[in-house]
Amino acid sequence: MNAMRDPAGIPAPPFVFQALMVITWAFHIAFVHLSMGAAGLAIYAFHSRSRGAHWTRLSMAMTKVAKVGVSLLIVLGVAPLLFTQVIYDPQWYTSNVLSGRWALAFIFTLLVAYCSWYVFYASNHEHAKRRAGCYAWIALLLFCVDGLIMHALSYQALLPEKWMNWYAPGGVVDTRGAALHAIEWARYVLIMGLSVPAIGVFLIAYAHYFSVRGDRDVRYLAFARELGRQIAQWGFLFSIVPMLAWQFDLPPASGLELLPLGWSIVGALAIMGAWMRLPGSSVQGYLPMTANFGIVSLLAVWREVIRMRYLKPLGYDIHSYTVHPDAPSMLLFFLTLAGIGGVVGGLYLTLLYRSGRVAGRYTAEPLVRYLARGALSVLGVWITAFLAYGVVISLRDSFN
Repeated sequence: MNAMRDPAGIPAPPFVFQALMVITWAFHIAFVHLSMGAAGLAIYAFHSRSRGAHWTRLSMAMTKVAKVGVSLLIVLGVAPLLFTQVIYDPQWYTSNVLSGRWALAFIFTLLVAYCSWYVFYASNHEHAKRRAGCYAWIALLLFCVDGLIMHALSYQALLPEKWMNWYAPGGVVDTRGAALHAIEWARYVLIMGLSVPAIGVFLIAYAHYFSVRGDRDVRYLAFARELGRQIAQWGFLFSIVPMLAWQFDLPPASGLELLPLGWSIVGALAIMGAWMRLPGSSVQGYLPMTANFGIVSLLAVWREVIRMRYLKPLGYDIHSYTVHPDAPSMLLFFLTLAGIGGVVGGLYLTLLYRSGRVAGRYTAEPLVRYLARGALSVLGVWITAFLAYGVVISLRDSFN
């Protein structure tokens, strides 16, 4: 594995990319949970329309949430994948080659799933026919398959001692890449199952967000809040089961089952489940969703701890990766992250949040106007710096 590392090394200490990988994965998986939970609830509400108008309205709303959520989880999934390739390139590429057909199938099945969900989105209205739900079921099934593919590719990367047996079973080389060689079902069920409490806490935040608008039905918002509380309650409590199963499925020799971090996730799930059992007035606002993201962040860290414990006994330690410091590129990266991600991204998020809480036409407040001017300035500086950096490097290389 060490021989398969990039001979050019990396431009900064490995812990920088490790931290970025964990942080970006947490945001990515948060939108995976939101999208899967919204899709499941949209389908359930679609088939429950006979129970009242609230279910029809909820189905249409959650269909939109899932549509936007999938696009965001795809975009946000690029960053952790790239950071993984920086410090865990031997494992990730080997796993993808061993299951090459599935890695390619992921792209096509995701395209079909997203297109199917768009058909359902266009068909899901007050007078929609029941057969429109077939497209939603196809999309949800394929989303689950895509999650399984990503899980298998990640888990196979943790088991390099089995690679040769998968590549050449019985001494006969198999280059088809036609199998998913390793699946840890407890881990997969936990990560996918956390979509249930995620959509529950989202409904609580959803009801709070629109509570200031006079054109929103108060009874519908109360219905959404209470439904979210109940979903979150049972979702958190049931998530304890696969989390415990995963804990006890970890290799005994690794000592992972004794680390406090894994058990803190179990405790956090139990605390959240107990909190959701309190009266409705005690469970509202954005705090439950924020706390849920805290659990997701713990899970992101726990995945990385597990990966390091699996690989280190086999002689692979990311902190021994060759480092060739490249201050200009790292400075450009972090300034881009702060400027484009912070200021420009902050403008979009603030604008969306403020405008959505106003019925009718929205007039930007001073804060939004200041952010808009700052975003334009940052974009101008970034484009200029980016082009200038490229020109300088090109001229330097030409004269050398």
